[in-house]
Amino acid sequence: AMRIISLFLPIILLSQSMTVYKDNIALVKEPVYWSVQSGLSEITYDQLPNGLFPESPFLSLHDASILYQRYNNDVFSGEKYFNDKLGQYIYVKVHNDKIQEGTLIETKGSNISLKTRKDIMTIARSKVDYMYAHDQQTIPQIHPELAWDINSPMIGTISGDLVYLSGGFDWNAVYRFILNGNKGELITEAIVKNSSNVDFSNFSLKLVEGNLQKKGGRPQPIYRSDRSMSSMTAESPPVASEDVLGDFHIYELPERIDLNQNQSVTVRLYEPKNVDYTKTYVFQNSERSKKEEPLKIEIKLANTAENGLDIPLPQGKVSLYLKSEDESLEYAGEDELKQIPRGETATISAGRAFDVIGKRIVLHYDRQRKSEEASIEIIVKNKRDEKVNIRLAEQIRGDWIIRDASDNYIKKDASTIHFSFSLDAGDSKTVTYTYRKEWK
Repeated sequence: AMRIISLFLPIILLSQSMTVYKDNIALVKEPVYWSVQSGLSEITYDQLPNGLFPESPFLSLHDASILYQRYNNDVFSGEKYFNDKLGQYIYVKVHNDKIQEGTLIETKGSNISLKTRKDIMTIARSKVDYMYAHDQQTIPQIHPELAWDINSPMIGTISGDLVYLSGGFDWNAVYRFILNGNKGELITEAIVKNSSNVDFSNFSLKLVEGNLQKKGGRPQPIYRSDRSMSSMTAESPPVASEDVLGDFHIYELPERIDLNQNQSVTVRLYEPKNVDYTKTYVFQNSERSKKEEPLKIEIKLANTAENGLDIPLPQGKVSLYLKSEDESLEYAGEDELKQIPRGETATISAGRAFDVIGKRIVLHYDRQRKSEEASIEIIVKNKRDEKVNIRLAEQIRGDWIIRDASDNYIKKDASTIHFSFSLDAGDSKTVTYTYRKEWK
């Protein structure tokens, strides 16, 4: 049978989709079709991102059978082209000078050497404006391409689904947490990045929270068929629907988006959530440390139904804002939020409060050959015009006991005790205790 090569550019249909993982990888599904002759022919496709995993493409044709699949990555390179011209006649335009011509005898390093009719000329590459050769070569391949040998029972249009994996795609959750008294508004969004060299227009998008299994250093993605969007009404808010597949959470965006090369797009994952939160001022020290400084601010946010959440919160950056009485927003810092499953509590560091001050003093220290004892005094002053919650976190290593504590404490773990209390506006408090360690 005669072999016919089809050079028609495939046309993309509307049901194209992309699943983006947090491993700098995406699973792309593109319905495609070609116009072909009947019998044996070759079809090609070159709208491929530069991060394509060459072993991953899989084409299923509806109207023809596939005999072989090839991946051609022999794209044009000017460097390689002129290296292949060694021993051939070329022309070189020298900067602010005329065109030199001769046989190319060297291209390596920072120089180009020509054998002219008179002598050998060496030209610095930095002085070369352009080079050319009289060449009858056809149009070179400028993009990597996939090619398939197929057998079609008919002349006309054949269609199929192309699925492949590619690097160069990533997403991260971003949160804005607006604090207003003991109430807050949590706005959850995602930034999706396309660092590839291909535009993806009118794609449905899924985002996967969770890291992929890796074999030989390469992620192994889960494959998931399209969910029906028929249940989405015109009045549905433009936020993602959330689903679970195995150990992964999948966010499916209801609206198609354009994700062009070297571009990032911000999308809404959830409707804004009104939540309660607790704020604690933390003074953390260990053994014989002495210091006076503003306390760290710690915000805790319960991911529960009672708190208006009970949703999987993906890992991402959280930016904190304070809402003033005139409803204006002021930036109050940022932190990295770890992945927070349903029922767990998020802990957010919100910088330091310069009007809640802690001072720690070592009143007494005695070290013997088989023991150590220290008496500690901690003073906390609340210069705010509101009541605050305080936690003193004291780290003591080794085998220890606490004596003469002025306040009740909680043994948090083998090397940490916590003193927790509240301070009214303008109040101060002094906590003292002695720790003793003995060893054999």
